[in-house]
Amino acid sequence: MSTLSEIAAALLDGEGGTALLAAALAVAIMVAVMLAASAGYFRIILNIALFAQPDARVRAIGNPLVERGPLAGALSAPGLHDLFDHFGRLGHRMPAGTDLDGAAAERLIREHHYEVVGHLIESVPDGVRPFFIAYARMLGAGEAAAIVAMKAQGVPPAAIEEEIVPVGGLTVNGVRKTAHAESAEEVVRRLRPKPFGPLIAAAYTGSAGNIGRFLARVQADSLADLALAARGVDIALSPPVVETAGVLIDTANLRALIRGRTLELEREAVRPHLVATGGFELVGDRLVRAERAGSLPDLLTAISGTRYHPYLAALPAAVRDGDGAALERALDRCTQDMVRATASQYHLGSGPLLRYLVALDYEVRNMRAIAHGLAAGVPPHEIEGVLVVEEMEG
Repeated sequence: MSTLSEIAAALLDGEGGTALLAAALAVAIMVAVMLAASAGYFRIILNIALFAQPDARVRAIGNPLVERGPLAGALSAPGLHDLFDHFGRLGHRMPAGTDLDGAAAERLIREHHYEVVGHLIESVPDGVRPFFIAYARMLGAGEAAAIVAMKAQGVPPAAIEEEIVPVGGLTVNGVRKTAHAESAEEVVRRLRPKPFGPLIAAAYTGSAGNIGRFLARVQADSLADLALAARGVDIALSPPVVETAGVLIDTANLRALIRGRTLELEREAVRPHLVATGGFELVGDRLVRAERAGSLPDLLTAISGTRYHPYLAALPAAVRDGDGAALERALDRCTQDMVRATASQYHLGSGPLLRYLVALDYEVRNMRAIAHGLAAGVPPHEIEGVLVVEEMEG
C-alpha cells in the first residue's frame, strides 16, 4: 500500500501534478474572493448595526415643527410662555423664565438648537461624525462672525455677551474675552485658535473692512468647509453625506443669485456669497452660467435640467415679478424633498440623521419666527406666511 507521501509525489509528477497545482490555485482564488466578499458584506451589516440606534432615536423624536398641525397649535398660542409650553410638549423643552421677551426667546431657541446638535454629534457613528462636527463648527463661525460685526459697529461688550450663544468651539469664556476686545481686528486675533479661527481671519482680511461682505464670506466658506468634511467621512458612508452637503450648497448659491437678480446687484457684489466648490448639481460650467445670468428667466435657463428647476419654474409669476421670497420658499420645499429622498434611499445608514439635522434647522427657523412675531404683535396669518412647512406627498 502506498503512503500518503508517495501518493502526493505521484500526483505532483508530470501532467497530473500540473493539473493538481492548477486546481489548488483555482480553489485558493475562490477562497480569496469569498473572503473578500464576506468582508464587504460583514462591513455592511456592521454599519447597519451602528446606525440602528441613532436612526431609531431621531425617527422617534421627529421634527414636528415643520408639520402643519403642530405649527397651527404654535400660532394659536396667546403668549410667549404658552408658546414655549407648546414647544415643550413637542419635545423642544426650553427653560423659559418669568421675564420672557422676544430677545430672551430668540436666545433660548438658539441655545436649544446648539444643545440638540451637540447631543446628535455624541450619538452618531464615528464614520460620519466629522460632518456633524463641521456643522457645529459652522454654527460657531456664525456666532463668532456676529461678534466681529458687532464690535465693528461699536456695540457695548455687555450687549455682545448677552446676544452671543457659545457653540462649536466658541466657549462662554471665549465670548467674554472677544466681547471685551478693543477692536474688530483684535476679536479676529483672539478667535484664531478656535476651530473656525482661520476661516474668520481669511474672511475678514478678504472683506477689506466691508462687514456685509465679511459675513457673506463666513457663510460661504463655512459651507465649503462642510462639503470638505463630507468628503472626509468613511468612504463607504459618504454618498448621502456628500449629496446632502451639495444640496445645501446649491440652494445657498441659488438664494444668493436670486437675491442678486431681484436687487439688480452687480456680479462682483454677489460673488462673495457664492460657494465655488462642493455643490451637487450646480457645479462647473453650470454654476458659471448661473452666475452670469442677467435676469431671473436667464437664471432658470442656466439651471435647466437640475432638480431645482421645476420648483422655481412652477412659479412663473414670481419669476416675472421678481418675488424672491416666493422663490426662496420654493427652494426650501426642494431642499426638504431632496433630503427626504436621500433619507429614504439610505434609510439603513446616515439618511435619517441627515434629514433630522436639516429639518431641525427649519424647525428652529419656524420657532424663531413665531416667537418674534408673537412678541411683536404680528397677526398669526402673517407669521404663517414665512414658515417652512414640509409638504408630504400622498
